Amino acid sequence: MEWRFSLSVKLRLKRMGGTNRPFYRLVAIDSRKQRDGRFIQELGYYDPLRTPAKTQLDEARLLQWLERGAEPSATVRRLLQRGGVLEKWQLLRQGLSAEEATQRVGARLATRTEKKRKPRLSKKAKSKAQAAAAS
Repeated sequence: MEWRFSLSVKLRLKRMGGTNRPFYRLVAIDSRKQRDGRFIQELGYYDPLRTPAKTQLDEARLLQWLERGAEPSATVRRLLQRGGVLEKWQLLRQGLSAEEATQRVGARLATRTEKKRKPRLSKKAKSKAQAAAAS
């Protein structure tokens, strides 16, 4: 069954959580709807407060929406690149089988190393650390 939408569908983040405690759902939504408005389908989530940030993506649904022409936002595009979904989609479009595309992406993700972030310290914490190092 092939779906074609007359509306433009975006893949973007829907903000959840409380004040200063963001949690995002990755959703397929009509581009004319507001950020937290009614969405078509939930495709995963992103929790930036965990260390490291936790991302869960429903790869099969994401590939279906990309095939239908849904446009990811800049942030969602970055999340899809980290998860290997965009690379897999490109390989499938080039004519590779699903198994071979999964193997290639899996091999690339296994060799990738995550960047380690330096903890950001306040001025007070920095001065305490410097004082402790000096004594």
